[in-house]
Amino acid sequence: MAIQTSTQKNTLASSYIGAALYAAVYTTAPGGSAGTEPSGGSPAYARKLISWGSPTAGVVSGTCTFDIPTGTTLVGAGVHTAVTSGTYLDGVAVTSQAFASQGTYALTLTFTES
Repeated sequence: MAIQTSTQKNTLASSYIGAALYAAVYTTAPGGSAGTEPSGGSPAYARKLISWGSPTAGVVSGTCTFDIPTGTTLVGAGVHTAVTSGTYLDGVAVTSQAFASQGTYALTLTFTES
């Protein structure tokens, strides 16, 4: 059965963003498990706290920006419950992007409850 009300869609979207607190990027594609996160760099790569908006009609977006080390090629992104360790919750392939030198990567995540 499809969810009929925006109220319930927003409730489920709020639950998702309440658990999916930190984003990561990967050098290998995520699936049922997380991909491989980059390491090193100056400033060093680290997972980032996601700045989520408010759900509207079951849709919510969040953003964050990562420091990416030289020689890294990104192919995926995902969400975790903690800044280190924690639980991998979800992931997706992204358009491959290579970094010949230290740089930044801006990520926008969107969750849609339908």
